[in-house]
Amino acid sequence: MSIHNNDAEKEAIREAIMGYYHEGHAKNDAAYYQEILHPEWRFFVLDGDKKLCIVDRDEYMTWYDPKDFDATLQWETEFYSIDVTGHLAAVKLRLECQKNKYIDYFNMMKLDGQWWIVHKMSYPVNKESQ
Repeated sequence: MSIHNNDAEKEAIREAIMGYYHEGHAKNDAAYYQEILHPEWRFFVLDGDKKLCIVDRDEYMTWYDPKDFDATLQWETEFYSIDVTGHLAAVKLRLECQKNKYIDYFNMMKLDGQWWIVHKMSYPVNKESQ
């Protein structure tokens, strides 16, 4: 087995992201994130003043509550790239609905047979950022 860009691992990553990360957004339910965001996960993003904000998993998960689920939103995820080397992966994807569009970059690690997102950087795509 090659340590580089193994197709089976790429498919496992796609399935994990779609089953947990995408569904967490689509259902506005943080419970899904517990299955894919490593406990040491961090989110790196620029705030409105272009200052770096680092958000941990616990804080991020407070942003999502199934009571606020909006069934009118149709979430879509498109993978731009998945690069795998052994137990490490880098993923670039687009996640969007009618209200929001993001380009996300994930660093992932396979631990105990499971792929985890350990870092996320996100770029909001809107009229102001284009």
